[in-house]
Amino acid sequence: MKDVVVIDQAVPKVVQDMLESIATGEKINWCRNRGATYNDSTPKIFPTTPNSIDAQQFTHLIYDTKQPVSQLFPVILPVLTAIPYTIKQLIRIKMNLCVHAQLDNPEAHGMPHVDFTEIKEPLMSAIYYVNDATGDTLIFDQRFGHKGALTVKTRVTPKKGRLLVFDGGLLHAGNTPRTNTPRINININAFVYEGAQTVQADAA
Repeated sequence: MKDVVVIDQAVPKVVQDMLESIATGEKINWCRNRGATYNDSTPKIFPTTPNSIDAQQFTHLIYDTKQPVSQLFPVILPVLTAIPYTIKQLIRIKMNLCVHAQLDNPEAHGMPHVDFTEIKEPLMSAIYYVNDATGDTLIFDQRFGHKGALTVKTRVTPKKGRLLVFDGGLLHAGNTPRTNTPRINININAFVYEGAQTVQADAA
């Protein structure tokens, strides 16, 4: 598995438009999270940067615990098909919506994290961008278990139809949009057959 793969126009335009229409419509149920990475009872286990901030996020869970939990699951299947690896087992799929936050620091970004820490198989993470928005995704050079400073490997700008696929052991961070246009993406985690270092390889 490559560290980072970016695929533009990952799904047909008709699918892009349908997903954007659903995500920005009035019929989807969103759950508000006080922080995108941590809640009040979650231990802060990941390294941070001076620019890290845990802004609020709205989520809609699509797949969890080995089964679909939303009627949106059939709709997002073309996104799964676009992933350039053979999926062994889906872990979780959710749609995220971030809104503009008034931040004093123009370099602010979300909290570095990995989506799952108790993983003993190669883990793939993917982000499909539902709409054009501001607020880059940052992929860091360092993996889960790293304790020191972080350096940015890749920045990916949200672009409608863009699919970002990366090794789930890499620390990464989302971002809040810099305008009133919400930042909406679909986050996918899965085990894949193609080889990669395990998430816990550097955790010792």
